[in-house]
Amino acid sequence: MPYAIKSNNCKLWEGCLNYVSVRTKKSSYNTWFKHTRGSLDVNGNLKIAVPNQFVADWLTDRYAELISESIKEVNGSCLGYSFELMDDSEVAGQTEIEFHRQPAIRTKNGNNDGHLNERFRFDSFVVGNFNQFAHATASAVAEAPGKTNYNPLLLYGRTGLGKTHLLQAIGHYIYENYPQKRVMYATSEKFTSDFINSISNGTIANFASQYRTADILLIDDIQFFSGKESTQEQFFHTFNDLQHSGKQVVLTSDRHPKDIKGLEERLLSRFSSGLVADLQPPDLETRIAILRRRTEQEGTALSEDVLFFIADNVHTNIRELEGCLTRLLAYASLEKCAIDLTFATRVLGKEILRPKKELSIPEIQKKTAEFFRIDFEMMTAKKKTAEIAIARQIAMYLTRKHTNSSLKRIGEAFGGRDHSTVIHACDLVENKIAEDFDFREKINNLSGLLLG
Repeated sequence: MPYAIKSNNCKLWEGCLNYVSVRTKKSSYNTWFKHTRGSLDVNGNLKIAVPNQFVADWLTDRYAELISESIKEVNGSCLGYSFELMDDSEVAGQTEIEFHRQPAIRTKNGNNDGHLNERFRFDSFVVGNFNQFAHATASAVAEAPGKTNYNPLLLYGRTGLGKTHLLQAIGHYIYENYPQKRVMYATSEKFTSDFINSISNGTIANFASQYRTADILLIDDIQFFSGKESTQEQFFHTFNDLQHSGKQVVLTSDRHPKDIKGLEERLLSRFSSGLVADLQPPDLETRIAILRRRTEQEGTALSEDVLFFIADNVHTNIRELEGCLTRLLAYASLEKCAIDLTFATRVLGKEILRPKKELSIPEIQKKTAEFFRIDFEMMTAKKKTAEIAIARQIAMYLTRKHTNSSLKRIGEAFGGRDHSTVIHACDLVENKIAEDFDFREKINNLSGLLLG
């Protein structure tokens, strides 16, 4: 059986997972079932622990019948079940890094417009805590295009975090599982170029038909529509036509829609009307795991100190992370030598070793106060309005994250507060980051200002 069952599952749910795994696609199983846990309550009913409410809702809407069927098959009779959410520590412990590579498959259906990259499929996408939500929403849309509330789906994040990969993975999945549907993929530049050419050639009607007859429209990097008024006008009507017809629209951007300058308000409101999901940079442990998996795929092995060296110095971009590994392996092959830390430093040092910016506590306090538009003095004051309190807690959290200051030193710098207050502030901010995407984006933007 290709699906590993965790030992902390009750026997009933283990059997249910085995039953489900052979009745669903591997990608669907990995997305929705793999990380669930089962236990029995005091009444003998099944409790299914899931990573978040999104997964619980999707399982309820799409797989309730299959779950009930699996319980009856394994248990011999029907049994009640309910979902419960895992706590944060369990989610962190149970979410594994997934990285699979499958051979490129070139299908023969003619309904794929836009030259999807054969490498960008769900099976070759790296999944971890940092992008699990975006991956789950993309999978949901691919499984039921135009039939979810996630229309449009907008994926955003910095360069190199996998937005285009997920966008095209949706296209591949639909292309192969819904052969009657027409998938249209284009970058925003391609859409603009096609529109300009249609004006020059007097073929605007053909241009409109090409995009508005798609069943699934995938547009990459919508931030480049900024300032192009005529193009925005065309895309507005294209978007409306597709939505009114129940067609699926998926977009990517390098920032949240509300932060894109030069876009018409009516477009911004539509971009935000479905679901907006972000992709975050992976943490150090995840970066090391990604590199380890990639080396396994390449049929080689690198020492932990080499993996740590790369992961510790490349922390914002998966594409750059993998590029460094490719460069290192290529040099080792050309020079026919083993890869150790000395070799890695020689090959990659100039590229990835950058002086790390030293931040002071007053600098963090000042930037945070400016960001939230409060007086700098409030960072050390006793005043406790909600607005001031959260700004102060965020500054404590960032100080803890970006400096080597002790809890005692941080507390003293924030008006003589004790270490327990600092711990409480950091825990509160971390929990809010995990639960609130807009809040997380604020923290990321503020961190960027501090480190930029």
